Amino acid sequence: MTIRKTHGDVADQDWFVHARVRVRTEHHAVSLERELRIFGAGEVMEMVQWGRAGQEVDTTSWWTTDRYIPAAHIVPAGKVEVLEVLEERSPKSRVEK
Repeated sequence: MTIRKTHGDVADQDWFVHARVRVRTEHHAVSLERELRIFGAGEVMEMVQWGRAGQEVDTTSWWTTDRYIPAAHIVPAGKVEVLEVLEERSPKSRVEK
């Protein structure tokens, strides 16, 4: 994965990362709809990160969906191993030197 969070790093454009990940350690998450989801250690799935232009870049969590947020479950980035980035758009619109 190419996106890293640094304090004060603000996105130039809307961005996202769609990746195949493996859960490192068991994690319990409750959605806004109050649905409990237990992620098992070793479980492989597709998850996303995203943000909006003008907002601080935050890659501290992975989400099960980017479409219907109330049903989404969140896993802290430290509990996820990125296996393969499937698609991404950088938060920066230009290459910095």
